[in-house]
Amino acid sequence: MSKHRLSPAPLPPPKKIHLAEESVTSSSSSQSAFDSLSDELILCIFTRLSFSDLCACQATSSNWYRLATDNELWRNLYLKTFGRPRLRGARGFVGRTDGREIKSLPGRAKAEDLKDWKWMFRISSNWKTGRCAMEDLRPLAEEPSTSEAPKQSHMLLAGPLTITATTESSLSPSIYLQNVVGEEHTLICPTEQTSHITALALDQSAPSPGHIRFASFLSSGDFRIFSVNHIHPTSSTSELSYTPSRRSHRVCPIIRAAYHHPLLITLSEAFTLSTYDLSSGSAVLIQTLHSFTSFPPTSLVLSTTATATYKLVLAYAIPVYPAHWSVGATEVIIAGLPRKSELPHSSSLLAPGHAALTIISTRTTRALDVPQGWVDEKKLSLMREQWSRKVSRVADTQTDGKFVVLAPEDPGSGTSSSSSSDLTKSSHASSFYSPTNLQLYRLSLPSSTTLSTSAPRLTFVRTLHGQLGPVAALALSDGRCVSFGVNGSIWVWDLESIAGTEVATAAAHRDHSFNDALKLADAKRSVMFDERRIVTAVNERVIERRFDI
Repeated sequence: MSKHRLSPAPLPPPKKIHLAEESVTSSSSSQSAFDSLSDELILCIFTRLSFSDLCACQATSSNWYRLATDNELWRNLYLKTFGRPRLRGARGFVGRTDGREIKSLPGRAKAEDLKDWKWMFRISSNWKTGRCAMEDLRPLAEEPSTSEAPKQSHMLLAGPLTITATTESSLSPSIYLQNVVGEEHTLICPTEQTSHITALALDQSAPSPGHIRFASFLSSGDFRIFSVNHIHPTSSTSELSYTPSRRSHRVCPIIRAAYHHPLLITLSEAFTLSTYDLSSGSAVLIQTLHSFTSFPPTSLVLSTTATATYKLVLAYAIPVYPAHWSVGATEVIIAGLPRKSELPHSSSLLAPGHAALTIISTRTTRALDVPQGWVDEKKLSLMREQWSRKVSRVADTQTDGKFVVLAPEDPGSGTSSSSSSDLTKSSHASSFYSPTNLQLYRLSLPSSTTLSTSAPRLTFVRTLHGQLGPVAALALSDGRCVSFGVNGSIWVWDLESIAGTEVATAAAHRDHSFNDALKLADAKRSVMFDERRIVTAVNERVIERRFDI
């Protein structure tokens, strides 16, 4: 048998010879001995270190920096520390090419060439600890007049772009665009009469390269669809404008909207739900729904489940006898009908080749379900448990289609911090529930094909404690909730793990003018967030907090 030949690969370098006359310190000797190990052994040792130790190792030498920043090493550390699922609050519809795009992880988290796991660990750690950098996006040029009514700011976050608008009345209301490099642009919504912007809605469908859509709604009932370049905002254009044939409670004013092209859904202050089809290049009213038991504040989430099938989830305030409030949710399924050639001859109103969208089903559930008539001891015990969660006012309620969060309003405040109706401003003070605690519910919407469990349910999970002072506004997305307090405090809640952390303390801002605005009882507050930042607004003052630092 012939002797086994060595592989052509080069031999490892010989060990360094340490001469007795060399005067070296013990630390340098140990470092040289450690460097003599192979990369695989060093990485095996590094897997036993914490993230803080790995960061300290990066400053030791260039070789340690190379090994301590190994992508697979940080991938395992990320999955071990934060779990498999994802970064909470991810949206990620605007792609990135630098490896820092945040999307839901698969069931088995596979290593991806463009995924920067160290950066994902860093931003997740910042969210968990509340570490962020603050910047004024729209500082006040001067002190606002006390005689003027406060102006609320509407906001949208689209990747690196921030879209803001105020409720200032004008013949040409303005929408402000600003990207991360500071480039700004203003869009104008010309009208025939003095009006102001009442709502903004971002298109949730897959964007075309370099362009995204959003809708703006005016108090006059008009709305416009804009196409925006999130890299160069100055190239933004207006795609569509709609003017109602007559002003009515159906369109004046619109307080919420959901947009998934070509479907647009609007909700008026009178709680009239309107659906529009924009596929033909113009807004075509499809259907209108009314409700006499649902009231603002409300939240809308629109998603697509299949081809030409959409699911709308609404969360809203519902009255509870005799003078209190709770939360309810409704699911609306919208699907496309067959084309005209497949329909009976009676459907002659459809345009040729046009697949009409229509509402095919609705389902509603309530957090507080009062049984009719006499009840037994079992139902009475269940009712007493639910009865303790009713509130005298509702500051805000939000849903992401899976969770529903209710924020009670301080019964001692003189005005509501949201756009709720007069019914939600009951003068009856409640001793049942503290306005500083949030109520968390899980929304179950089983498939309608399952007959035994087809009824939707709102199940109370727990109370979220921690924030000091009443909550003025909420934002909820993908299992993460951000609450903005009346005193300026900001809390972030991971609803899957039921964990919360404080991002900003009460009135922890740069100047006194903003702190003074927080103290106003009628100040208009709003909050939004994506996977990288939280943007808050008090009247016209907009502040951004970034976690990708």
